[in-house]
Amino acid sequence: MTDPSSQPNSRLDSIPIETPLDWNRLRDVPQSNPILPYFITGSENRLTAFVNQSIEHVFPNGNPILLTGPSGSGKTAMVIHLAKRLQEIAPNGKSFKRATSSADQDVQDSVDVLYMSSDDFHREYTETVAADVLQTLREKIQNASIWILEDLQHLQNKRTSQEELALRIEARTLTEKPTLLTCIKRPSEFSGMRDDFSSRCLTGITLPLTLPGYDARKQILMELSIHHEVNLNDELISMLLLNIEADVSVRKLDSLIRSISLWCRMHQSSPTCEAIKLAVESGAKTKNISLSKITSAVAKHFKIRSSEIRSGSRKQKLVRARSLAMLLARQLTTKTMLQIGNFYGGRDHTTVLHALRSTEEKLAKDSQLAHALDSIKDQLSR
Repeated sequence: MTDPSSQPNSRLDSIPIETPLDWNRLRDVPQSNPILPYFITGSENRLTAFVNQSIEHVFPNGNPILLTGPSGSGKTAMVIHLAKRLQEIAPNGKSFKRATSSADQDVQDSVDVLYMSSDDFHREYTETVAADVLQTLREKIQNASIWILEDLQHLQNKRTSQEELALRIEARTLTEKPTLLTCIKRPSEFSGMRDDFSSRCLTGITLPLTLPGYDARKQILMELSIHHEVNLNDELISMLLLNIEADVSVRKLDSLIRSISLWCRMHQSSPTCEAIKLAVESGAKTKNISLSKITSAVAKHFKIRSSEIRSGSRKQKLVRARSLAMLLARQLTTKTMLQIGNFYGGRDHTTVLHALRSTEEKLAKDSQLAHALDSIKDQLSR
């Protein structure tokens, strides 16, 4: 548990999370919908705040930029924001320096952002090698003004993909084109990573992100309570801080506030110590829950099969159950919307986001659905 009296005060920075202008022009780019529209940093993430404010002095010598940190520390939100900041400093408001190959001459002169996960890269690399069209992937990556590549840890033991990726990073660095990478820790700390690949990722600047410290957690809880219209006074905020672990993500803090909001709606009451206690207990019991267990609990409640929830069926009953399962997955696990969508029938990020928003709106008006959510949560917590 966290002892507030033992925590030093620190100056907080609030970084607005922005989205690149040409973000949606490329096929594989996800929508950016952070829990809060800004990234709150305390002393624990001071370096990231400094780089954000001084990006024009970091690039190009700090290329590539590698963000490391545990799941939930905000790597995706920050890397997207840094891409937007890099757009703002692009030469003449246009593109960064391009390669000199003839293929580049026909590329639009705009600051586009290419987003890829490491799984995307590995899949496209193996497919293009098999089809003997590897050059198309190389040009796609080299032509992008800004390239984001996430979750390098997924390339463990994929040595040929690592070798190719090291070459792509080097080519972009030589032509002064920004590359933004994320990984849960430095690639060199993993087994199954080539030395040349690991060293290439570390030739620029590495930004270690950590989960929010005490002061940041307090501010985030206050902002989330406003966002979800939960009237938490200082005493209840302090109670929350005292009873949650120090290594908690913003997503988990959001889940706590959502649980308190649900309690308030069910009891038609302002939050109380009981609401705080139940939210903390619920979070502690369900933090390691699996998507399969959530699906089984929802299927049992609605008297349908788990396979139907994960299917592509658009029957209203199944859509209702599937959307509720997605909401529970978002609240009770650390899975991303992309991971949730993949589990529930290969749906994309946007589909999951729409389901979450629609279900949250229905919960405020549909007492049966709210009861179902509470009942399933209770079942999962046992």
